[in-house]
Amino acid sequence: MHTPRKILAVAILAAVSLTACSRGGEETTAGAVKASGKKDATIIMSTLGNPFFISVKDGAEAQAAKNGITLNVQNADNSDATFLNQATTAISKQTGILILDPVGSQSASSSVTQANSASIPVMAFDRKPSGGKLATFVGYDAVQAGKNAADALAEAVGGKGKVVEIQGILGTNVAQDRSKGFQQQIATHQDIKVVATQAADFDRAKALNVMTNVLQANPDIDGVYAANDEMAMGVLSALKARNLVGKVKVVGNDGIADALAAVAAGEMYATNAESPFALGQKVISLAGDVLGGKQVQADETLQGKLVKKDNVKEYADYLVGLGDKSGVPDSLK
Repeated sequence: MHTPRKILAVAILAAVSLTACSRGGEETTAGAVKASGKKDATIIMSTLGNPFFISVKDGAEAQAAKNGITLNVQNADNSDATFLNQATTAISKQTGILILDPVGSQSASSSVTQANSASIPVMAFDRKPSGGKLATFVGYDAVQAGKNAADALAEAVGGKGKVVEIQGILGTNVAQDRSKGFQQQIATHQDIKVVATQAADFDRAKALNVMTNVLQANPDIDGVYAANDEMAMGVLSALKARNLVGKVKVVGNDGIADALAAVAAGEMYATNAESPFALGQKVISLAGDVLGGKQVQADETLQGKLVKKDNVKEYADYLVGLGDKSGVPDSLK
């Protein structure tokens, strides 16, 4: 049954609401930072080679224009060394606020502590640094994302069979938490066996290679969970080479344009959509609050939306309403 568009839009808006909660379940307050009077921010992206992060950038730039914030976007290109150098440069130039999307949770800690020492407010999103003091952190609930995916995959394979988990970059909290949620929830489906668990670093090409090798050892699998949609696209390429698309059910995460198109076409069963555009908007909204000396929550946890064939068009309409031009495939506009 199709969910009425208006009701779905309200549900999605609630899912990415600005209500704050800590990742531990208790509401915490980071407190107010003294207003600096500055209206500029530097955002260091882990990569811009992934459509998810391109859409985050688009959302951030759109919100920065609305808020009158001069935004300097840097691309670390998945390099810890590049990330550190970019953060050091931003700090030396006394950026108003440093916004980090870490390549690795541990490696980003030095940049946070460096900003702390320079009395520059620093916040992070999507991936959380393991050390240093943040003004705030914002990201989607990664454990719940994994649980949503597990239930969707179980539904897709009829509650029984052999499935595979393709993990992200295990040096990041988001990959660890998505895997944790998936493994916890898939274990509740007693007739489903996970026959392979391998990392492909959130990368499409790596996922193609990993999935090709998995299929050689396990040609009779029934389903695959890929911890992001870029990897899901690589999985689909491997399945296409064996004429298994549609036969082997695939569930991804993020809700990027390619995945939405694949869901609409019946090639993917579902994706746990986490609008990167909305995330970018939220990041800059919070950055504006910090620059203005307003009190912010220590953690802002957003919830995703499971998108299947019966509601993919409504979700695409929601993204269009946000102003997200790159996150919607032409087939759904």
